[in-house]
Amino acid sequence: MDRRSFLRTSAVTGGSLYLATSKSAIAQGETAGRKIKCALVGCGAQGDRLRVASSKIMSGIQWVAVCDIWKYNRTPTARRMAYENKHQVEGPVAEYETIEEMLEKQPDIEAVFIATPDHLHAPFSRMCLEKGKSVYCEKMMSNTIEGARDMVKAGKENNGIFQIGHQRHSNPRYIHLREKIIKKGLLGRVTHCYGQWNRGVAASQPLGIPKNQTIPQEMLTKYGFDSMEQFRNWRWFAKYGGGPISDLGAHQIDMFNWMYEQTPTSLYATGGVDYYDGTPGPDGQPKAKFELPDNVMCLYEYNTPAGIMRAYYQVLTTTGSQGYYEKHMGVSGSAIISESPTYNQVYAEPSNDWSQYASGDNPILVKAPDNVKNKFWEHPRAWAKPAPKSYNVTGTAKAVADARESKALDPWEIPVILDVYPHTPHVANFIESVQKKDPAHLTCNVMQAFKSCVTVLKAYECLKTGQKYNFTPADFEVA
Repeated sequence: MDRRSFLRTSAVTGGSLYLATSKSAIAQGETAGRKIKCALVGCGAQGDRLRVASSKIMSGIQWVAVCDIWKYNRTPTARRMAYENKHQVEGPVAEYETIEEMLEKQPDIEAVFIATPDHLHAPFSRMCLEKGKSVYCEKMMSNTIEGARDMVKAGKENNGIFQIGHQRHSNPRYIHLREKIIKKGLLGRVTHCYGQWNRGVAASQPLGIPKNQTIPQEMLTKYGFDSMEQFRNWRWFAKYGGGPISDLGAHQIDMFNWMYEQTPTSLYATGGVDYYDGTPGPDGQPKAKFELPDNVMCLYEYNTPAGIMRAYYQVLTTTGSQGYYEKHMGVSGSAIISESPTYNQVYAEPSNDWSQYASGDNPILVKAPDNVKNKFWEHPRAWAKPAPKSYNVTGTAKAVADARESKALDPWEIPVILDVYPHTPHVANFIESVQKKDPAHLTCNVMQAFKSCVTVLKAYECLKTGQKYNFTPADFEVA
C-alpha cells in the first residue's frame, strides 16, 4: 500500500478534512453563491499560477479580463483561460494593456487578482479598492514597508475585500498542524523553529527577451522600468522587489508569526551578494548580477506565553539542498511541514505516547506506513537483547559508541492530503469572502500580511547596520 492509499484508508481523507477546516463550499464543487466577475492583472509566472489554481474551483468565479503591458504574456493567458478555465468563462476574455484602461472600460469587474512586480502592488491595490473592487494581491505586499502600510490604509478607507496571497493560511495541512497539534499542546512548549528555502543556481538564471517581443520604452517608463532587462528580471532589483528573502522567504517567515499568533521582539540577520555579482562563473561566462542579497540568514526571537522562542530562517540561491520546509521543535515533540508533501512528519519525544491521537474517525495523527506494526514480532521488545560478541568495541570506536544521544523519536504523520494546487484553497477563501461581503472570513487579511512584511523587510536594516534589531509595537501598527 502506498503512502497516499494508506492515509486515505487510515485517517481522515484530504477532502473531508478540507471541508472541516477551510469551510470552502466552492472547493467542494458545490454551489456557494453568485458568480464573481474577476480580472487578472499581471500575466507572468505567478499570475498564471493563480489562474491554474483557480481552475480547480467549480463555481463562483467568472473570468472576464486579463491585463498586462506585455502582449507576449497577456494573450496566451487569455487563451488558456478560455480553454483550461472554460467552466469559469462566459464569452471572450477581454485583454487590456493597462489597468487604468481595464477599470475604466469594464466597471462590472468585482474582484481583481494582482500578480505584478512587487513595487506595483500598493498603487494598483489602492486604485482597485478606490474603484469599489475587491482585491487579491500576491505577496509580498510591497517591496517597502511604506508601500505595505499604504495598502493597509487603502483597505481601511474602502469597503472591498482585501486578501494577501500568503496561501499557507488556507492550506488544510497547515491549519491542521496549527489548530490540532501546536495549539493542542502535542509539541509541548515550542522553543525553536527553523525554516529554509534553498534554490540552486539553475533556478536563478537571468530571463532573456524573446525575439521581437519588446515593450515600448514609453510604456516601461510609465510603470517604473528603466529597461526590458529590468522588467524581465525585476526580482533582482530593490526598486521593484525585495530579493530572495522576500520572494521566497516571506511565506515561511510568515508562518512563524501565524502559527503562534505573535510578532518577533528582535532580529539578527546576515547575508549579502556573495555569488551573483556578475563575475565569471565555472563556465567562464558572467554570472547574473543581483542588486539584492542572494542569501540571507535570520534569527528571530519571540516572547510567547510559554517563554522565549527562537526562529531561524535561511534562503539560499546557490544550492537546492533539502528544498523548502518549516520545522517546529518543542519539548514533547517536533513537526516538519512543507507545501511539498515530502515533509509531513510529526515526531514524539521519548515517553510521549501519542497513540490516543490516532483513534476515531478524525484522527489528529496517523502512523507512517513504514512504522505500522502488523506482526507481533515487529512490535518493540520490553527487554534488551544481548549484543553479539562482534558488536563489542574498544578504544576510539567505544568512545564513539558511548556518545550521549537522545533516544530515537517516534514518527507520525499529519493525516491530511491536499489534492488541489496549494493556492486553490486561498483563492476559494477569497471568493467566498467576496460573495459573503465578509472580511472576517478571510484567512489572511491585509493587517496580518503587513506584520509579516515588517518581519521580513526589517532584515535589510540588520544587513545594513550589522546590528541586532529590536522591534517595538509601533513597527506593527498603522495609524
